[in-house]
Amino acid sequence: MTVSRVWDDDLVPTSEHSDEPRLSYIVARLERAMRRAINERVQPYDLTTLQYTTMSVLGRRGSLSNAQLARRSYMSPQAMSEVIEALEQRGLIERSRHPHHRRVYPVGLTAKGRKVLAACETAIDELEAEIFGGIDDAGKQCLRDGLVSAVRHMHAGLPER
Repeated sequence: MTVSRVWDDDLVPTSEHSDEPRLSYIVARLERAMRRAINERVQPYDLTTLQYTTMSVLGRRGSLSNAQLARRSYMSPQAMSEVIEALEQRGLIERSRHPHHRRVYPVGLTAKGRKVLAACETAIDELEAEIFGGIDDAGKQCLRDGLVSAVRHMHAGLPER
């Protein structure tokens, strides 16, 4: 691997055959910037990025167990327990007894949680419009397809439908 200097004197890993930054480096930088930006957008609702992610997963998937939520949110079960506890104390989620498993208590959004999530989703929609606004619809679809393919190839989620 070679290293080249770019913008603010950061050392950037590059391909052996190019002065362009590696895709993995670009994706990592974007991921860190997105986490920071999402955190800023959900902070006014007194949420962390992990709490927002948990609520977003519940909003899309419905009620899930602690273990399912942890897997889908890329957290340890212990970290998810803390997130669930914090969201439950605020009345944003609630646990219910599973009809067939005595030890499983699926978590779901409350009406208040759905309201807060809707406000956060609007804020994140605005963020994505700012970030990707310079890309036309075809380019966005190409970017989405490429990223989804990479995630699936790495067995990191987004199963085939």
